Amino acid sequence: MAYLHGKKQSSFGDTVLEVLSVASTLWPILFAAVLGPLLKSIALFRAERGSRLGSLEFLLTSQTTASALKNILTMGWIGSWAIGVIAIWSLSPLGGQAALRSLGLQQNPISTKTPATYYLGNNRSLVQLYYRTGAGVFQGVVDERYLITDMRTVLSASFLTQDVRVSHANTSSPRYNETVTGLGGKWEASRKGRMDLWGNIRIPFLELLPGYDSDEPNAWISVPEDEVVPYASLIGLPIRGGSFEGPGNSTMTVHFHYQTLSCGEAFNGSEWVRNGSKALWLHNTSSSIPLSLQFKGEADLLMRFSRTGYPNIWFDFLNSSAIAEHFASSELEPQSKMQLVMGGECSYATATKGVKRPTPILRICDVSTSYIDMEVGCSRTTIDTDLACLAKRARHTPSYPVKGNLTALSSYRLSRGVLSELPFIGASQHAHKPSILELYLRDPWWIFQRSGGAYIDDPFGTQKTGIDDPYGREKLGCFAPVPPEVIEGRLATALNTIIMSSYEVNVLTGGKGAASANATVPWQNTTATWTEFDKDIYKLHKPWFITTSMSTAILLICVIANIVIRQRIRAPDFLNSLAGLTRDSPFIDVPQDGSGKSGSDRLETIKNVKVRISDVNPDEEVGKIALTTELKGPKLRWERIYA
Repeated sequence: MAYLHGKKQSSFGDTVLEVLSVASTLWPILFAAVLGPLLKSIALFRAERGSRLGSLEFLLTSQTTASALKNILTMGWIGSWAIGVIAIWSLSPLGGQAALRSLGLQQNPISTKTPATYYLGNNRSLVQLYYRTGAGVFQGVVDERYLITDMRTVLSASFLTQDVRVSHANTSSPRYNETVTGLGGKWEASRKGRMDLWGNIRIPFLELLPGYDSDEPNAWISVPEDEVVPYASLIGLPIRGGSFEGPGNSTMTVHFHYQTLSCGEAFNGSEWVRNGSKALWLHNTSSSIPLSLQFKGEADLLMRFSRTGYPNIWFDFLNSSAIAEHFASSELEPQSKMQLVMGGECSYATATKGVKRPTPILRICDVSTSYIDMEVGCSRTTIDTDLACLAKRARHTPSYPVKGNLTALSSYRLSRGVLSELPFIGASQHAHKPSILELYLRDPWWIFQRSGGAYIDDPFGTQKTGIDDPYGREKLGCFAPVPPEVIEGRLATALNTIIMSSYEVNVLTGGKGAASANATVPWQNTTATWTEFDKDIYKLHKPWFITTSMSTAILLICVIANIVIRQRIRAPDFLNSLAGLTRDSPFIDVPQDGSGKSGSDRLETIKNVKVRISDVNPDEEVGKIALTTELKGPKLRWERIYA
């Protein structure tokens, strides 16, 4: 067995394993066949030299582990040597199990360090330079005209996967459990959300993970695999390299960032959007065009490309001194946060019966950046399967702010493009219908329910009256009833998704690797550990091997001891047979010659003699029980007293 330790699996080694499995079964039988006769030999040896009857009885009747334990309990203290007998008997079951467990097979992992790259990362100078140039899509009019289509395609596709229906929906969507069941249960729903459509690893929303403690921001938090995880973006982080062909596992640590929101309660924003108001940075409150449609089609002359659809909400920044500070900053942290304004309309009943008045409802959200470290694990079970990756755990990056003021939206070009595009995500070509973004913000379950009329039984909607149309038209753009903690998680994910959709489409969809990327694209380097498995090797388990060796040695000692003791015994072995009870007994009528014969030899001459246990003093007041050849003696009776 020691020879096979560390050797690769072979036919010889497998034969040894089979022998050990058989030996574990035969071991107790072999042990009893050796130790039982030894104890009888010791009993005869001690009887020849003088011994207590209790000791002889213990030795003669302790023929198994169980009987030895029973004897020491029923006979009381015999001597310290009795403990030794029990200890040796305990090697009978223990030795068999030790033989079975002494040698086994174990996997033979081979780990290799290999380079890997991932997109953008955490380097603030590179990140801000990338965003300030418009993240590719919004660099200039020429680039926008042909890149915006790619961005919109990726963005729309990101919202149309089955797992999006349970994104940020736990406890806030009345159909959450039903949807999870429809996806195949928690494990399957969790698996579907780990990667995006193109195999990029989604970034967990660290602040929303179970176990996250804001007092220990740099502590690693495990990403659960058995429940639906909130992700910061529906588009994942592109990673290249870090693996080889064939089955194996890969682990690496990457760094990234995403935007978080801290939103307040909705409020009446009539004063903010009145004609001539300067409260908003991007929208023109003096225009006759509704705020939600100011960037639709030809209305957006500055951006030079059309948007279609009819969104019911709009986004802007609070027009304050923070805007100039952010747009002027390079990589230094601004003193204040940018404040995102989400606007829409809610229809409230008036004093006139059957008349509802649309009221501008606004919500302000502080925008921050989270910088995180993320441990990624990938695995491929067989050579013809895809590499499946997921975020294993995450933490806030040490030495970076937990909620940084410098964000992707601190870029003028990117901010203007994102704020203009965001409301048009899946906007309907028919007025008075919700967009995909609006459906997602209200309840992700609604994303695939737009046809037929969403919001019909919406838990956040207003109470129905006789004048409500079946499509809940009066609820379009009204998000006042949605709690701040719900809207800020969903809106942050939508915001990060549109920002990441501005990345180069060939990078997001896997058409371009890091090696072919030009020097201006900020790929970051890391090192992955790739582990694959060679042929299994034999593993010697030392404690079990020592137990097996010790048991085998004791067994051999018992064999030798039995031979030596037998050579020193002069008396016949009449203790091993019932025939020994007939020696010199006045109640048994058999020939008493041959006192030098053993019990088995004596049995040859008297084996046909009939005996019986009966009362040998039937006429006395107190009877006496003995083994006798008198077959006509009276039977034993319960009511009679025996000496």
